Amino acid sequence: MFPSALIDVVDDNPDIRRMLNLVLQNHGFKVRTHESAMAFLEAPEVAMPRLLILDVRMPGMSGPELHAQLQAKQMAWPVIFMSGECLPHEAPVVQSAGPIGFLWKPFGTQELLQAIERGLASLESSRSHCVGT
Repeated sequence: MFPSALIDVVDDNPDIRRMLNLVLQNHGFKVRTHESAMAFLEAPEVAMPRLLILDVRMPGMSGPELHAQLQAKQMAWPVIFMSGECLPHEAPVVQSAGPIGFLWKPFGTQELLQAIERGLASLESSRSHCVGT
């Protein structure tokens, strides 16, 4: 189930990025971390399936704004949103983006891995639809 999938983590908090990088690599995932949405957009492109873990609230471009921009470019990768707090007007925007999961910080490793499993299953499903057409 997509052992070569890449997980891109976008969060402005360096402690969260470090923690997710360590946990995910310890579980055998390939991981790239980015300090902002712009840093993600400026990162070298990689030609491999990916899953995004996006912080909802970041300076500059938010996670939902980044996701909307990627979807507009036909880059519809599975996304897991995470947040320590969410304002009332942000919740509908996040839910309308169709995330694979939403994690409230702090979240447990098992909760994270379950959301990633759903995201990888979504990648597998979209791949089989592409191959079959």
